[in-house]
Amino acid sequence: MNDIKVAAIIPARMASSRLLGKPLIEFEGIPMIEHVRRRVFLCESFSEVIVATCDAIIQETVEAFGGRVVMTSNEHIMASDRVAEVAMNLDCTHVINVQGDEILVMPDDLSSMISSILVAPEVQYWNAIAPIENREELVETSIVKCIISNTGRILYCARNFAHLNLNKTFEPVRKILGILGYSRESLLAFSQLSRTLLEISQSIDQLRIIEHEIPLLGVPFKKGYSGINDSREEQIVRQTLQEDSAQRSILGKILSL
Repeated sequence: MNDIKVAAIIPARMASSRLLGKPLIEFEGIPMIEHVRRRVFLCESFSEVIVATCDAIIQETVEAFGGRVVMTSNEHIMASDRVAEVAMNLDCTHVINVQGDEILVMPDDLSSMISSILVAPEVQYWNAIAPIENREELVETSIVKCIISNTGRILYCARNFAHLNLNKTFEPVRKILGILGYSRESLLAFSQLSRTLLEISQSIDQLRIIEHEIPLLGVPFKKGYSGINDSREEQIVRQTLQEDSAQRSILGKILSL
């Protein structure tokens, strides 16, 4: 166990298809990418925390706050490929990819993912999952969903599960969060796997793992807070930061760093 070193890599780019320049949207005077970096930093269990980007303006912004940035190719299609480029030169055994728009990620949930890695470091891939809260989330295409097995393995991912006739608990569907874990070797192998038909059609990284028949283990987070993909979700995040007591507590710590 003492040999396990888990690094956090936060991929971010300005050219988001639905909300251009979103990493630099400010909340309480601090750009989103810096909010995410500080939340990851608060976890305290990572060997290092790195922002991975192809945009000089993101590099300049993060470094101005004292963060570490690694510049990557601007040709990556999927975030996991950007993360893999950075991991090639890291001294670590495992990597957690925290997407740069997961502005509401909770440090103690990140600790839960690290604990899952420490318990079974031989697993190749992990992904944060959270409960479905209402039926509207089943059809909201900005929210990736998955079906999990009885042992917590992720069997399939999609953006719309409207066709399923589910009970009030929405079993066995969960929300997929933009937080993935990998062994370093598996992350580097992921970037060498051929892109798959479902991955391309759904634009979901995790389907590349599933379609290549590699186990992907779900890690339960307490709540599936919204990331930011468009202006509507930006407003949801702003409201959550004001009204959610747990988020207000973390925000206070973020602003004091």
